[in-house]
Amino acid sequence: MLSSVLKSVWNTKQGKWLVEPVAMKDLDVGIAAALEKAASEHKMVKDPYDGCLAALTVAYQFAETVFIFPITPTTPLGEGADQWAAAGKVNAFGVVPKVQQMQSEGGAAASVHGSLVVGALSTTFTASQGLLLMIPNLYKIAGELLPCVIHVAARSLAGQALSIFGDHSDIMAVRQTGVALLSSHSVQESLDLALASHIATHLCSVPFIHFFDGFRTSHEISKIEALTEEHMKVVVELLADDIDAFRRKALNPNHPSLRGTAQSGDIYFQNLEAA
Repeated sequence: MLSSVLKSVWNTKQGKWLVEPVAMKDLDVGIAAALEKAASEHKMVKDPYDGCLAALTVAYQFAETVFIFPITPTTPLGEGADQWAAAGKVNAFGVVPKVQQMQSEGGAAASVHGSLVVGALSTTFTASQGLLLMIPNLYKIAGELLPCVIHVAARSLAGQALSIFGDHSDIMAVRQTGVALLSSHSVQESLDLALASHIATHLCSVPFIHFFDGFRTSHEISKIEALTEEHMKVVVELLADDIDAFRRKALNPNHPSLRGTAQSGDIYFQNLEAA
């Protein structure tokens, strides 16, 4: 439904995909009406946020299960989700997400994969070595084309020593997994692109890692134009068809399907390229 918002053009000179901005008058009628309604009824508010809170504000609204394991500097994401769930805060689906702390980041990623396979929207948060522990499950999530967003406050990997300071070596280590990467460069972008990634993952059935600088963005406090819960509900309504399509593909004894097969090389690589 929302795919008509963007028009992709092929630039033969640059050899890259570019995205043309679309004027309001050219938007799909239903999308334009929903945007105008949201803008008139639910005004944006200016509030102080840090990068972690900005990403969590979106992630919580789009998750039915949240699996966490604390690691600096993404710990505030997991803590915040746990506090909101304990307080009974409902999300855009009208439910309180199930928040569960696991024994490692590997367990968190595996639990996200299991939830997605049975049709539950899920997310997790991590950084540094924690993201490396998720790599086996990232391959599965990407290969099975499961819509999902993992939020990462990028941090240097421990080599000769551990360091909590920032670079993108953790993100660079997962480029081969098949997940899409979306980077935010400010607190405002952490909110906006978190939402964009959750929309995009349902439109293309490709999992996303939404990342931003650890500490420099994750803990920076900035006054931003914040989205309200009403805005999130409008987005969920617009994505209803795509979310229903995701749920229909879930493992279910009422309509069994075959998963996790062993394939010969000729078939395996065709499916690998297709995914």
